Amino acid sequence: MRTTVIIFLLTLSQMIGCAKPTATALNTSLQEYNKKEWLSSENWARKAINSGNDIDKAQYIMGLCEFQLQQIDSSKAWFERAALSLDPEVRGKATAMLGIIASSKGEYSTAQIAFQNASPNLRGMDKRRAAAKLRTLNTSNTFTLQFGAYREKDNAIKSIEIISTSIRKAGLGAAWISEEKSGLGATIYLVQAGHFASRNDASSRRTKHNLPQCVVTKVATTSP
Repeated sequence: MRTTVIIFLLTLSQMIGCAKPTATALNTSLQEYNKKEWLSSENWARKAINSGNDIDKAQYIMGLCEFQLQQIDSSKAWFERAALSLDPEVRGKATAMLGIIASSKGEYSTAQIAFQNASPNLRGMDKRRAAAKLRTLNTSNTFTLQFGAYREKDNAIKSIEIISTSIRKAGLGAAWISEEKSGLGATIYLVQAGHFASRNDASSRRTKHNLPQCVVTKVATTSP
């Protein structure tokens, strides 16, 4: 997840660089962020918010810091505030980050909407990479990893509880249950996770991570 997030951090200095190079709380927050001092950056961003200066930009930095600290729910809340900014670039970056978070959770429809909304307000490399991310989401529903097939839905639910930590660490988002009919007409409950544009992409992800036993298969039509 970290590699995809970087695309929306590259021009952060440009976003704030329009201001005079004075020692404002916001500039200090940015400097601390660039040094990977997340907590210190947060403290300065809060000072900017409390002073009423550059509130939306400070909210965006708060979201970035919380994301780096793996406080995803808090990060999302800050990005939601920044996404209301009157500054198009701040609004675009914050909305794109909401797309990143949604994608990491397996909420692909929500992620698609976020990237679509963010794109008009992004520029340069950010805009191109957001468009690429959107294309990936639009074409990534063909293959998935299947972690089991069960006759009882309760067993499929238990399976998800067991594998949830492993698949999230692998960046697959949340698992889901798809249904299909056996040759005898019985319902089979399939536990699946991840969306991939090709069989090779799915197979590569399976071998790169210490995942529970799984197979590559096509996404069922009833999947989210």
